Amino acid sequence: MSDRLAVGVDAGGTSTVAAISRGGEAGPAARGAPANPSSIGCERAAANIAATIRAATGGGAPAALYVGAAGAGSAGTARSLEGALRAEFPEIVHLTVTGDVECALRAAIPVGPGIVLIAGTGSVAYAENGERSVCVGGHGYLAGDEGSAFAIGFAAVRLLARTYDGRAHTDETTALVERTLDCSDREGLAAALYSAPLDVAKIAALAPSIIGFAGKGNRASTRIVQGAALELGDLIRFAAQQSGLAEASPAIAFAGGLLRENSLLSFLLENRVTNEVSGAAIVRLRDEPASAALRFAEGMLA
Repeated sequence: MSDRLAVGVDAGGTSTVAAISRGGEAGPAARGAPANPSSIGCERAAANIAATIRAATGGGAPAALYVGAAGAGSAGTARSLEGALRAEFPEIVHLTVTGDVECALRAAIPVGPGIVLIAGTGSVAYAENGERSVCVGGHGYLAGDEGSAFAIGFAAVRLLARTYDGRAHTDETTALVERTLDCSDREGLAAALYSAPLDVAKIAALAPSIIGFAGKGNRASTRIVQGAALELGDLIRFAAQQSGLAEASPAIAFAGGLLRENSLLSFLLENRVTNEVSGAAIVRLRDEPASAALRFAEGMLA
């Protein structure tokens, strides 16, 4: 491998991580602002990615850059983000921009067939089996992201709306939503949701507390978490079926912020997956997705 600079980036809805190496020798990674192009636009996402790269490299420009970005799964979005990054680094030689699923899979299962479930701000399942690759979910907060942090948070928002109608009881779950959205009645909730573009990150940030409430026995939060586990389990099940891995005792990786720590959500999800996918072996991330992206970038320089 040459001594040129290789950079791998994992760009998500919560943060961006850049991993670097020169001549195969790894340097310190850097963490920066979110860079999901579907949420914040390609120009802003590229600026955040570039700032994170410069923080990692001390201002140096990469010779090879591999970016796995949440929200860049479509070819059009990936091309737009690639163009914006080329404007940030005009001298770059090798640049690849894709969605974040392959990096997440190969961070946990370096080679061979397998399935990864990413559950963070959004959600998606991705499977590879030989030449076959399948994505299930990942349609964004308007059309999908079932079981994600946003979905969990928005379920609590809906619960609060029902309490204002007298159709549900207030509790610590609804109190959390009121504090987060700074509302105390129907009018305040409507203003928080509709007077400005919906703050997806703010809604998603409710999820860890809701999962924590469920772990302590809060009934409303438990129902929300149970529903999320069912939805996430479906993503895995259909990815397994469509990739031909359902009866192949597949390795299944859990990735994303919601599944980094053991919780009621991860417990319910693991039970469902092992019951519904024959011989499934649950694995945790061996490495950060940015490190897998870096390996891909290094491969472009080989």
